[in-house]
Amino acid sequence: MDRPGFFDHHAATWDADRHPEEDTRLARVVALAEVQPGHAVLDAGTGTGVLVPHLLRAVGSAGRIVAIDSSPGMLEVARQKGFPPSVTFLETDVHHLPLPDADFDRVICNAALPHFEDRAQSIREMVRVLRSEGILVISHPIGREAVNRLHRDVGGPVEEDRVPPPEAMTALLQGAGLTEVWVVDEPEFYLASGRRPSEGESSSGGGDQTG
Repeated sequence: MDRPGFFDHHAATWDADRHPEEDTRLARVVALAEVQPGHAVLDAGTGTGVLVPHLLRAVGSAGRIVAIDSSPGMLEVARQKGFPPSVTFLETDVHHLPLPDADFDRVICNAALPHFEDRAQSIREMVRVLRSEGILVISHPIGREAVNRLHRDVGGPVEEDRVPPPEAMTALLQGAGLTEVWVVDEPEFYLASGRRPSEGESSSGGGDQTG
């Protein structure tokens, strides 16, 4: 079974297994991503669309959300939730996004990065679709060690999928050309963020790590 097949298999029961504090932590993700009214946001690896309600509250009626995933089963569950027309769901591979350059103010990849075959390439693609001064956020609301332990226990195609430690994540984001990189690595919350430089701005600046 490949990864999309694994998530298709679990799609119907996915939301029932969510952590009870997840919504509070997802709201924190959106706040730290500085999502504003009117923003265009890419939800990369949306799954069953758990982040979408939080994004809708942040972007308001003038914003738009494109939510992508490689699992048709997960997307079907998300589509059945009755989100407004400002939300577009798209089945696609994050390594080769069928989206224009510089089209989004924010890209948020929540609870998905470990499942991408080539993390560096997937991050480069997410950066490509970011506008100048746009922010990319990688988040795991239950924490790095909890995610890694869960994947080991579940086994199958996700058994070796790991959330990178702060140093490795910083290197990935800086390697994709992002600046102002910082990482929160708390026991029950993980988030990494970086900003796409404006034209002519150096992308060689260092990043701070917290947590």
